[in-house]
Amino acid sequence: MAALTLAVERLAAATVLTCHGDLVAASAMQLETALSQLLLRPQPRIVVNLADVAAIDCTGVMMLRVTAGIATEHGGSLMLAAPGPQVAHTLREGGTQLTIPTYRTVDGALAGDIRDLVPEPDADPSTTTPWPVNPSERRRSA
Repeated sequence: MAALTLAVERLAAATVLTCHGDLVAASAMQLETALSQLLLRPQPRIVVNLADVAAIDCTGVMMLRVTAGIATEHGGSLMLAAPGPQVAHTLREGGTQLTIPTYRTVDGALAGDIRDLVPEPDADPSTTTPWPVNPSERRRSA
C-alpha cells in the first residue's frame, strides 16, 4: 500500500487537492483533515485530483461523498478529476459518479466542461458488452 501525500493549490476557480497514493481506511484521517480545512472557506469549490491515486476503498469513497454533501450544503461543490481505470471502476461501482461530477481532467473540472465528464458505461453503447446468453435457456415462442 502506498502512503498518501496531499498537495493543495488555491486557484481563482477552485482549490485543487492533489492526492498521491491510496485513499483507503489507513489514510482516512489524513484525507479527512485536508478536506475539513478546505470546507472552512465560504462556498468551497474543491477539485480532487485523483490522477496519482493507485487505489480507493469504500472508506475513501465515503469520505469524498460526505465532503461533497457538506460542500453543497455550504453553497459550494466538490468535483473529482482524472481517476485512473481502477479508481474509476470503484467510483462507478459505489455509485459515486452519479452523485459527484467526475471529469477526465483537472482543467475540465475547473471549467465545469460537461464534454470532459467521465461517461457512465451505459451512456455509450459501444463500451458495453451484452450478457452472454445460453441458447438452451432461451424461451421458445408459442
